[in-house]
Amino acid sequence: MARPTILVVDSDDSRRKSLARGLAELGYEVVSARDEADGVRFTKGLGPSVIVADAAVPTFGNAAILEELGATAGQTLLIVLGGEAGEEEEGEEGERPGGLLRLPVAGLSPVGVLRKVHTALVGVEVGLEADSRFESLLGTFQRLPLFDLLPELKRTVVSGRLVMEEGEIGLEAGEVIAARSGKVRGVKAFARIARAAAASFRLLLGSSGATREIKQDLVSLIAVAIEDQHRFEEATGKLPDLASRARLEMGPAFFSTQFSPSQQALLALMQQPVAVWRLVDSLPAPDGEVLEELWRLQQMGFVTFEEPEYAVRILTDSTADLPPELALRHGIHVIPLSVIFGEEILRDGIDITPGKFYQMLEARKDVHPRTSPPSKGSFLADYAALLRRYDVVSVHISEKMSLTAANAREARDELESVLSQPRADGTVPTLEIVNSKQVSTGLGLMALFAARMARRGLPAAEIRRRLEVMRERFHLLFVVDTLDYFVRGGRIGRARGLIGNLLGIKPILGLVEGEVTPIDKVRQGKAAHPKVVELLKQRVDPEKPVFAGIGHASAPVWSGRLRELLEKNFKIAEFILNEIGPVVGTHTGPGCVGVVMFQPTEEETPLIEPLPTTD
Repeated sequence: MARPTILVVDSDDSRRKSLARGLAELGYEVVSARDEADGVRFTKGLGPSVIVADAAVPTFGNAAILEELGATAGQTLLIVLGGEAGEEEEGEEGERPGGLLRLPVAGLSPVGVLRKVHTALVGVEVGLEADSRFESLLGTFQRLPLFDLLPELKRTVVSGRLVMEEGEIGLEAGEVIAARSGKVRGVKAFARIARAAAASFRLLLGSSGATREIKQDLVSLIAVAIEDQHRFEEATGKLPDLASRARLEMGPAFFSTQFSPSQQALLALMQQPVAVWRLVDSLPAPDGEVLEELWRLQQMGFVTFEEPEYAVRILTDSTADLPPELALRHGIHVIPLSVIFGEEILRDGIDITPGKFYQMLEARKDVHPRTSPPSKGSFLADYAALLRRYDVVSVHISEKMSLTAANAREARDELESVLSQPRADGTVPTLEIVNSKQVSTGLGLMALFAARMARRGLPAAEIRRRLEVMRERFHLLFVVDTLDYFVRGGRIGRARGLIGNLLGIKPILGLVEGEVTPIDKVRQGKAAHPKVVELLKQRVDPEKPVFAGIGHASAPVWSGRLRELLEKNFKIAEFILNEIGPVVGTHTGPGCVGVVMFQPTEEETPLIEPLPTTD
């Protein structure tokens, strides 16, 4: 696909020349005009894909040029330099190239103006939307998977930083030169990011600020990541809980065995029992390769595994929409609900991902999906397996929204004999079930807190008690494009009175005692998120630390803009971002953006803050 032809119309000679030169250096074909007459003539004669014009130039600053273009206006993007941030035509995320953008450029140097224009242009070429200040581009891997995005950035010769919850990738002229995920760097970090990337990303153009640490070209790098993902999935299926500790067993054949360099590196780290995750993080090889070699050492009889030192496992359901890597690292067991498309039954997070779900929702508009909770039998099987070694705290979606917790309780009742029979070590199993009164990001955050309390040694009954005290301080607010999905799914709750009365109104919904409830309303979509921030300030103290999360259903731009507002208005101790999954998405529909906020007491904070990286 050819790069767009750009017409720059600006009476400021210095800025016009700087813009034209800078855009040409970035690979665009550029024509410039110094006044209205030349600008109109070039527009009609050349038919540029993009016009960049000073707001002070008549016909261009007021967007009248688009009216003059008539039927062809939809093929032209007009970027006006001047105007308030976010002043642009409203539309669905990802829609353009035709239309109008107003870039806030007051007080910016020519280089700063060029950066904002370049951000807007790359967004058009790649199909991404900008944040409210045109400082970055926002997207979701559901719409544009990482392995599709990176070739697009190579084609458009982008330099900058690709930032995700899972880490960061550095780009130089379209090539990946660096990657970071936690303390991990290089190819290993890239493979880890590629495996875990599932929600949203932010692309910042300019210098990546990184030195080259990845030598492979993009095709080779993607091949390494794909191979390592297969290795990782296969190895995790063979190995015990990745929170286990690996122990070296030096049998008679140990000193006569020829070990590979990777195996030697692993053995050197196991002079005493060490957590599997710490082994994975300590070696430069990709995660899947490390785990594969660890499994081989186990098969050879030189490695055994000790049970994790914590005594409690957390189980939640797939409506928590936890990023898989986050759940895996915290030892959270996720039981899936199901989505039913016609005659097809798909397990949430196993048979169907958010990306596939929203594609099916768009393609099969004649079929409205239904959802189904885990059966009592599913709970029986999972509980029985976990209770052999652990006590269990089972944290689930609000009982007013699903029968999931009710089925969990029925399963617990049938396990009465198991729960009264001591294990081999003399301990009696404990199973605690918690109605979170939450869903999606709220439930996910609660399950995460429970897992951290378990790792810090709290018993199951105490974890349940604390969660039940905390749950009234989980404040979940969300905005949907339409209530149709809630109505069809029967989850409308106390918001039923809004049906048929929403013309020109954007409702702000929340959970009150676990039920969908109208909280407030605004006249237009852009006012919704400032109102959400205002409502949250009424519920938490903005001067004290909060834990927060945003969940979105195929709406990366609005979730990114909401995150900006939250970071400006609250002291966020930890933030998680997740994509609303198939089950919850069945009821919210695409376009939903929700935020949850929790403010802990001083006594709760050390129990729920992130675990040490060596844990």
